[in-house]
Amino acid sequence: MKNALLTVLLLLPLLAFAQAEEHNHEGHDEHEHHHHYHVGIATGAVYVIGEGEFAPGLHLHMARLIDLSTGQLGLGVGLEGIFDEHRHYAASFNMSYLPIHNLTFTVAPGVQYGENNYVFTTHFECSYEFIFDRIHIGPVVEYAWATTDAHFMAGVHFGFGF
Repeated sequence: MKNALLTVLLLLPLLAFAQAEEHNHEGHDEHEHHHHYHVGIATGAVYVIGEGEFAPGLHLHMARLIDLSTGQLGLGVGLEGIFDEHRHYAASFNMSYLPIHNLTFTVAPGVQYGENNYVFTTHFECSYEFIFDRIHIGPVVEYAWATTDAHFMAGVHFGFGF
């Protein structure tokens, strides 16, 4: 599982740079697909490290994108749920960097809650999106750490820009 996640993390930037190079050669307007808000959902298989088990997971987020000279900065909020026998949820403040519009790196500190406890958590996420007008779809990987547990997620990200 760790080798597969590492492979995906290494391949995403390569795909992004290839996409950027192809995009530059096509002669399209650079801001053709850009938008200021992004609403997304990521779903996939979550591996809960402490339990050694897989469970379904869901992550919802909304961000405001700000143009920078070197890409875009995204600021927003997120909610996550892991649906195993020890269900837990997290609410976070998301900070994203998009070096190119298709590739997103996110750090999301927040609070994890469930089973009558609240603990600090931080999520690290990377997604690569194929953009079809305002609809985005692509692979996503995530690592989340909390004082009580940690997990990996690999799945699919669906988004909408406006």
